[in-house]
Amino acid sequence: MVSRNCNNQGVWQDTNYTMCIKVAEEYSQCLSGFCRVCPDFLRDMVISVSLTLSIVSVILLVAAIILFSVFDSIQCRRLSIHKNLATAFVFRFAVLAIWTIVQSTNLFQDCTRFHPLPIWDLEWICKTILWFVIYFQVASVMWMLIEGAFLYSRFTVFAMRHSDAPWSLYLACGWGFPFVVVSAWTIVHQYKSSQLPNSFCWVPYAQGNHLWILTGTMGTAWIMNLIFLLMIVVILVQKLRTENSAESKKIWRTIKATLLLVPLLGVSNIPLFYEPEHPSSVYMLGSAILQHSQGIFIAVLYCFLNSEIQGALKRQLSKVPFEFFKSRNRFETERTYVPETRNATKNGVPMEELNGTKKIESENIESQEQANSSDKQIYSVPTIS
Repeated sequence: MVSRNCNNQGVWQDTNYTMCIKVAEEYSQCLSGFCRVCPDFLRDMVISVSLTLSIVSVILLVAAIILFSVFDSIQCRRLSIHKNLATAFVFRFAVLAIWTIVQSTNLFQDCTRFHPLPIWDLEWICKTILWFVIYFQVASVMWMLIEGAFLYSRFTVFAMRHSDAPWSLYLACGWGFPFVVVSAWTIVHQYKSSQLPNSFCWVPYAQGNHLWILTGTMGTAWIMNLIFLLMIVVILVQKLRTENSAESKKIWRTIKATLLLVPLLGVSNIPLFYEPEHPSSVYMLGSAILQHSQGIFIAVLYCFLNSEIQGALKRQLSKVPFEFFKSRNRFETERTYVPETRNATKNGVPMEELNGTKKIESENIESQEQANSSDKQIYSVPTIS
């Protein structure tokens, strides 16, 4: 029941709808408003899949970074690129998981009203999280481009050069260039969103012509990676015709990771280039799986299936003593046969004596030894006639 009073001047006052508020709070899961909607199985599944895959990706990537760093014998420029790629994806999925949690829990909205209102005092935190989500997404794509370019350079005339590009150039392309791109998008989007009424936290941020600042950069990187992949395949086919089988297997292991990761990178970025106005359940669930499982593929293909990492790990484990797992010496109580040439008084009792048999052979051995000692005396001590 809702009630309100009309005074003598014809003005409504003393509106009372507390009973409705109580009902709405008790059954909020079935009412639109108060930052809640009716139960949505698809939405809950997408959130659960995104969070689960993000957490698994972060765990596997952190383990990969540790393995990349602990072995000094395999450190090289290619491994340093792997570590930066894994680091970019770790921050990407960690920040993306934080963004998913704050969005699903309505952390930046006032839910005390039926129609939720944004908390403007926390808008800068919301924008900061969103900015890092976009930045690490662009950075991860740029490091994938560096992976493809570096791998292609190993198969071309650049591999014959004695000097490589300075490491600062790699860092500028992998971390600095994404910062410039995302900052440019931030300035334009802030200007566009300020002209919209009630625009909070740059939402919606995946709209407008200026979105091509981001999608154009990542799309160009993906197309270049695809070109690198095709050119590497051409070089591989040429080498397979001339090299022996062992060398061919080595070349194939070297480029196997890029063969699998570059198409995966392109497929997972499709939602950034085109997002339907009313996405279907297949689109939403497939996009969540492809976007959040990249870290798992990178950790498995670039680290756990890397022959160099496996070899270094085996060498390290071979140095660790596993005394606890070794079999202990067994103490036998069975009687053992003693050779008949042994001296029974020094080396033990013969089997025949333990069994109660005669000591004929042992007496013959003693008499023979006495004869030998007499012979030694005859030949070693001079006689006086």
